[in-house]
Amino acid sequence: MTDNIARQYIHITGIVQGVGFRPFVYQLATQHALVGSVINDSEGVKIDVQGLRSTLASFSAQLVEQAPTLSRIDDVTITERPLWSELEKPITFGIEQSQQRDSTTVCISPDQGLCDVCKRDISNADSRYFQYPFTNCTHCGPRYSIIKALPYDRTATSMQDFALCPDCAKAYQNPLDRRYHAQPISCDCCGPWVTLYDAKRRVKSCTELPLIAAKQTAIEQLAQKIKNGDIVAIKGIGGFHLACDATNSQAVANLRLLKHRPSKPLAIMVSDHSIAKEVVEGCDVEWQALESQARPIVLMRNTQCGQDVKLADDLAPNVPYLGVMLPYTPLHYLLFAELEKRGATCALVMTSANLSGMPIATELAQVSAQFSGSISAILEHNRPIVSACDDSLVHYAGGKIRVLRMARGYAPVSHFGTGSEQSTGKITLALGAEQKSTIGLALPKQWLLSPYIGDLDDLDTEQRYQDTFHHLAALYHVKPQQLVCDKHPGYHSSQFAQSYHAKANLTTPLLKVQHHHAHVLAVMAEHHLTEQVLGFTFDGTGWGDDQTVWGGEVLLSTPQSYQRVGHLRQFRLIGGEKAIKEPARLLFAILLECYSLAEIKAMQLPAFCAWSEFYFNNLYQLWQSGSQSPYTSSMGRLIDAWASLLGLVDKVGYEGECGLQLEHAAMCACSESALSFDISKANLIDWQPLFSAQLLQRIATDKSETLRHELALGFITAIANVIIVIAQGYSHLPIALGGGVFQNRVLVDKVFELAKQQDLSLFCGETLPANDASIAAGQLWYAIFQHNN
Repeated sequence: MTDNIARQYIHITGIVQGVGFRPFVYQLATQHALVGSVINDSEGVKIDVQGLRSTLASFSAQLVEQAPTLSRIDDVTITERPLWSELEKPITFGIEQSQQRDSTTVCISPDQGLCDVCKRDISNADSRYFQYPFTNCTHCGPRYSIIKALPYDRTATSMQDFALCPDCAKAYQNPLDRRYHAQPISCDCCGPWVTLYDAKRRVKSCTELPLIAAKQTAIEQLAQKIKNGDIVAIKGIGGFHLACDATNSQAVANLRLLKHRPSKPLAIMVSDHSIAKEVVEGCDVEWQALESQARPIVLMRNTQCGQDVKLADDLAPNVPYLGVMLPYTPLHYLLFAELEKRGATCALVMTSANLSGMPIATELAQVSAQFSGSISAILEHNRPIVSACDDSLVHYAGGKIRVLRMARGYAPVSHFGTGSEQSTGKITLALGAEQKSTIGLALPKQWLLSPYIGDLDDLDTEQRYQDTFHHLAALYHVKPQQLVCDKHPGYHSSQFAQSYHAKANLTTPLLKVQHHHAHVLAVMAEHHLTEQVLGFTFDGTGWGDDQTVWGGEVLLSTPQSYQRVGHLRQFRLIGGEKAIKEPARLLFAILLECYSLAEIKAMQLPAFCAWSEFYFNNLYQLWQSGSQSPYTSSMGRLIDAWASLLGLVDKVGYEGECGLQLEHAAMCACSESALSFDISKANLIDWQPLFSAQLLQRIATDKSETLRHELALGFITAIANVIIVIAQGYSHLPIALGGGVFQNRVLVDKVFELAKQQDLSLFCGETLPANDASIAAGQLWYAIFQHNN
């Protein structure tokens, strides 16, 4: 008889904490009449269970098949144990208290949007969560932004100082309640509250006890200020937003002045799906992403075809997309309800509360210091934000949703395994790049990437970057044994790595990875590619091994090394960094490689129409100087030059503007001009045929938008064709696309379409951005395989 009974020890790793996994296991075991227990610790979920073998087989299968929606199971290990004796055998199945272990393999769950059941609670007058701005359960709410340590328990979060009231404690301790061990659980009687301040931090309204009867006052006053056309700040899950009425042109203009953001597109939050339908259009996959619980900002086609909503014209000037998101916290829903009561807007501009270049604010004092006197109110709450987390940004390209900014709902990104089942690599921290910085951490059984931090060009962002570095190590109770960074000696990330490496007296050498190799490796890491690939890394800038600025590279890559087998023909950056802001300088530099100064002046191209004789000659001298005009092979800079040639951009107002304007023009084209690069036997990608005298003459004389649209699409198609032509010479290898240029959806669509026609295997970032935010992942992939050598 005992042959039919077994006792099994089941160890589950992945995202299994803070997602209702233990109560799920408890309920499943109870249904199957099994005995034993389940426990959380820093190594994952562990189940000790006994029962009929047939029942255990069904139980273990359903653990995977029916796992909670927010969970992700990476690995399940089942070990047979001796049966309990009659004296030891548990009577029922129970949940044990979490424990701390020396090693940590559990994955951190990203913050999640409000679930439908909690949404119904806040609008149900009979619920004790009615109109409570911090309602959540195990299926929704903050996670990463409140975690101080693992395992994920209330005492290790920023909710530790909010003692549970009897009702919340009862729900928290009941495995059959969906709020069982929901760490941020609270209500009006025991949880955080909101307070309305003016910009000088003077209290205007507060919902602190005992003012429960007036709990909506702060939100009501905030809604009225928005209706009046004011700019306000609102504390969310991972930081503060600046918000205003998205239908009020003056309010939007004022917000742009306040943010020092004259032209960069602004994202909006709309009250529901029906309002989104009035302002944007998209395919089913885009709508699914918009309504997913991650609640990202989705870049969708800007249409404004509805009758009831008229957005301000200045939200996304001269671009085809509008960034839209839906409410994701109870506070958002309550605010929109108050706006509706007042007949006010159903669309809000929601942008991070920070001056240009600074990190998103997480504290009242930061908002007040940056915007005092410029905003009318700040809605604050007293649940501390442990880790800042911005809004994620995604778009649809190449047949899939692809992440552009990896933050709330998506990050931290974690991957089980390290490319080799036998890998026992060192604890490694990767420092990423200079722009769109992130921190990566490799553990023996997983690697992960932090949320987007920002560009390391100011002290505040540098400090947050260092805080994230230390926080990740502390969360997992590890000390780095290995550091890996970019080769660029001027990057703050590389300098921090060098400094930390020296201070920590690490015995392992500081690993340095070439920037574009790291781009390829990031794609390999995401898709778990371990063999050689053909990588195309097209971006703006990166430190090349020949001391020039790379950015249009073809690399044969393995996790351990790479060979540069092709690149874009070089041209000069006249005046260095100034050329990035003035793309006509790039165009001029390219033309000087093909024509004399006198010939260029005689062309009378629109891009140079405002240049004086003195300016022409001065830039020509800079071009000749060499030291002040370094060579680059950057595809991103070539795109800037082409946008200048077509008259799309004069002065760059924000990063990526030229590429976005070129994409917009290409999308407007009814046909395309036949354009092509020359490709030598050594895979030198020569742009000179694009700048023929005949074409330049045509541009100088034909001012029509039709021509510019055709040339924009023709240029993007030419880039796609280059990739396919070179890839055909390596048709046995997978293709990896990395770098910010591959944020252009017209280009990505073209490349995937052509690759499918040629039956080529093609990979590009999906959960990891194509831009520099994924560099740390590539660095980790390099370091992991160095350990295996």
